[in-house]
Amino acid sequence: MPDATTPPLILLIDDEPELEVMARYLEFEGYSVLTATNGEEGLLALASCRKPCIVLLDLMMPVMDGHGFLRRMNDDATLCGLPVFVLTASFQTEHMAGVVGTLQKPLHMELFKEAVAPYWAPTGK
Repeated sequence: MPDATTPPLILLIDDEPELEVMARYLEFEGYSVLTATNGEEGLLALASCRKPCIVLLDLMMPVMDGHGFLRRMNDDATLCGLPVFVLTASFQTEHMAGVVGTLQKPLHMELFKEAVAPYWAPTGK
């Protein structure tokens, strides 16, 4: 876990054009953000950076979708248990292994902060 001066890292995996806007907004709120546009890029990012406090994951993406990402993540002993929030524009309610919550798109920062607070709060806020 990072020390008190290191911003908590969020891995944001989404293929939407608003990805960078969402990332900048999270950075403004005190988080460090790493982005990926599909599940395969997300797995590569996890292999090459410090462990994020949470993963924000879209389900419908090219190359490797969110379901494929979750299967691969849950099969990896070093990644299994990493908290994942599914980002969705639908009202999907099915339970998926490794998913701790669902956040509706567009992302509302107050709901996001409340949902992720148990996992890590940003520095300086």
